[in-house]
Amino acid sequence: MAEREFEGIQRQLASLRRENRFLKVGLIFCLVFTTLPYLTGFQPTVIRASKVVTERIEFVRDGKTDMSITVHPKGNGLVVLNRDGLPMVFFGKGLSGGMVGVYNDKGNPVSAMMANPDGGLVNVADNVGENVAFMEALPDGGLVVVTNKDGRHSAAMTSGSNGGSVKVANKDGKIVASVEVVQDNGVVRVTNKDDKGSALMTADLFGGSLSVHNKDGFPLVTMQAFLDGGVVWVYDHRLHQVASISATPLCGRIELKTPSGQTVWSAP
Repeated sequence: MAEREFEGIQRQLASLRRENRFLKVGLIFCLVFTTLPYLTGFQPTVIRASKVVTERIEFVRDGKTDMSITVHPKGNGLVVLNRDGLPMVFFGKGLSGGMVGVYNDKGNPVSAMMANPDGGLVNVADNVGENVAFMEALPDGGLVVVTNKDGRHSAAMTSGSNGGSVKVANKDGKIVASVEVVQDNGVVRVTNKDDKGSALMTADLFGGSLSVHNKDGFPLVTMQAFLDGGVVWVYDHRLHQVASISATPLCGRIELKTPSGQTVWSAP
């Protein structure tokens, strides 16, 4: 009886050994079939994952990297690099929100768009990365500024609660011409390099006025409109009125004077 039980146990053990060998062989085949595509250089055309953790992504063609995306050295965004490793585009965070930057083929920043506390800002630079123009939002309007190669403002255009203005500066950054709104009226002003008025044109409720100034800023010719006519005054270099032309609803008048103020001719 005991011998028959022992033989049965031996048969069961032999059967388990055969099944174990089959399982080992099957497991080996599964491992081989699973790793064989990768060992032979196979690359899947589609990879699906809910999360990818990496510091750099490279786009390769014919064994060479054409483009790559990596973390900016400051850690505040992503940079798209060309095949030479130079930056092309930046996506990231600025001081007040998002930011997008564009680089030229030498890796110099030439344009940027970002958020500022009052809205948005666009900056443009030359081919060596020096700022030459920018446009931004202000609390009550907008601003556009153009600078020269030395970084000095050459022109500016603004808008605000009172209206708009345009200003033009010389190479030293001094304003030499402007068009603006003053108390709901328009003003055009042209100055010399010493910031003294050379010409001034304004508009008000009565009409318009125009004055031409000397190099010291004193008016030599003034033309002004009134409700019932207009007048032109001419002055000498000592600011003595020497000629005038006026018009009223009834008639016109021309008058010539000496520097001392004595009338030497008039009509009528």
